[in-house]
Amino acid sequence: MLEKLTNTIVKILTYLCIIAISVLAAIVFVQVFSRFFKISLPATEELARLLIVWLTFLGASLAIHEKMHLGVRYFVSLASEKYQKIIDTFIYILTVALLAVLAFYGFKLSLSAMSTASATLKVPMGIFYLAIPLSALFSIYFVVVHILNPKPEEQGEVNL
Repeated sequence: MLEKLTNTIVKILTYLCIIAISVLAAIVFVQVFSRFFKISLPATEELARLLIVWLTFLGASLAIHEKMHLGVRYFVSLASEKYQKIIDTFIYILTVALLAVLAFYGFKLSLSAMSTASATLKVPMGIFYLAIPLSALFSIYFVVVHILNPKPEEQGEVNL
C-alpha cells in the first residue's frame, strides 16, 4: 500500500517535472527567437522564472526519494552498524523537523502573498511561493518512507 502510494507520487512528480522542463524549453526558445524580430515578450520571462522555481523544488523532492542528495558518509561509516542506523535515523528526524518548519512558514508566506499579483502574468505571487511548502510536504513523506522502510543496500556515498 505504502509502496503503491509512493510510486504514484513519484510518477506524478516526474511527469510534472517533465512538463515543466519541456514548457520551459519552448518558452525560452520563443523568447530568444522573438528577439531576432525585435519583439519583447515579458510574460515569457516571468513564466520561465515560475517554471524554474517549481522545477527546482519538485526536483528536490524527487532527489530525496531517489537518495540523490549529496551526503558525506565517511565519518558515519567509521561507526559500527548499530550506531550507523541510529545516526541515520537521527539525521532523518532532523531533516523532517527542518522540512516541517519550511512547510509551515512556506504556507504562511504563500497565503500572505496571494493578494499580490505578479508584474506581467497577473497571477498571485503565492503560486510562485507555493512550490516551497508543497515540496517540503512531499520531501517529508519520502523521508518518513525511508525511516519506515530502510534499504541498507542503498546506503552509499550519495545519500540524504
